[in-house]
Amino acid sequence: MEDNIEDEEVEDEPDEPDERHVTLPNNAKAIFFYEGNGLYNEFTSAGPYPITFRGKQYPTAEHLYQARKFLDHRPTLAEHIRRGSDRPRFALTEARRFQNETRQDWNDICISVMDEILELKFSQHVILRRMLVATGSRILIYSCGKYDDFLGNGADGNRRNELGLALMRLRSKLTKREVIEEK
Repeated sequence: MEDNIEDEEVEDEPDEPDERHVTLPNNAKAIFFYEGNGLYNEFTSAGPYPITFRGKQYPTAEHLYQARKFLDHRPTLAEHIRRGSDRPRFALTEARRFQNETRQDWNDICISVMDEILELKFSQHVILRRMLVATGSRILIYSCGKYDDFLGNGADGNRRNELGLALMRLRSKLTKREVIEEK
């Protein structure tokens, strides 16, 4: 992977930003991250950081995210995703295989579920929390190319970047929490 830290101009704020919008200074530098050996790949859902949720350990954030699509109405399937393999690709493949059984409101709740999972991941792993807070006000971009226009910035670099936005929201929350704890 090429150097994943590049200068990036920030577009003007939209007239009516939604609650997920994060305002950053115009001179902020972007951090591009993706699975692999690059810097900040720990921020992805595939990073090898187990997460405990409702008393059960999930091998990665990807496992928990995919299992949450089924957890409340198909717990056996969610358990299969959790325990079937330590590989994140397995969790994704199994969730896709059973996509017709995904909870009906998934599209309405997937971002809040992602926020919750990221908070668990970065709260349960101090090194990750420190890494995220240390990014300061830099823009975080999940640069996964053609593979994801929703969580990533897409092939053209102009897609939703929901994972990057979620990490910036969490960073803001963690930074505020640190300031309060220091007082």
